Amino acid sequence: MSDAQLQKFFNFDQSDLNANRSGKLSTKQKTKLEKDEQGADQILIGAGIFFILVALVIAYFVAGESLMRLFSGNLASGDILTIILGAGLPLIFFGFFAMGAFKMGSSKFDNSVQSAQGKVNFVKVEKQVPTSTSEISSHRTVQQYELRVGNNKFENVAEELLNLIDEGDSYIFYYTKSTKKILSCESIRK
Repeated sequence: MSDAQLQKFFNFDQSDLNANRSGKLSTKQKTKLEKDEQGADQILIGAGIFFILVALVIAYFVAGESLMRLFSGNLASGDILTIILGAGLPLIFFGFFAMGAFKMGSSKFDNSVQSAQGKVNFVKVEKQVPTSTSEISSHRTVQQYELRVGNNKFENVAEELLNLIDEGDSYIFYYTKSTKKILSCESIRK
């Protein structure tokens, strides 16, 4: 396993490694992580807007006529219940999900650089992942590899990594705290 192969696999260079050794992100890494986070934020904010639109559409179709009578002052019997159930409940229900999406979209990940040092161990694990069709929701079992270094584990590593690092060799891996994204690594030669 060569340093060049690991640099290519994890997409880092010597300047990235030097920054990570001092507990910092390189300018290139910082830019990439910010771009990735911005994309996730946009998706979550879009999901929040979608939930609000769904609530408004449901309210319009279920309680639209009752709301029109409310604003015109000509309430019929049962209109208040229709407004509460047809407009209020969907707005509260979908509003809850919208607020959660907006909150997640505005929160920031802790991208501080952490390190894990020790002997490398690869473990093949089985995980249940959800699968769904139009009629049935179920789970299927998939096999993934975990990279374990010291007391840290990195889930779902590509099988290709097993060809680049010999199990039992000692390494230092530098990664982000929140997402445990591996930024760089180096062999500890004795």
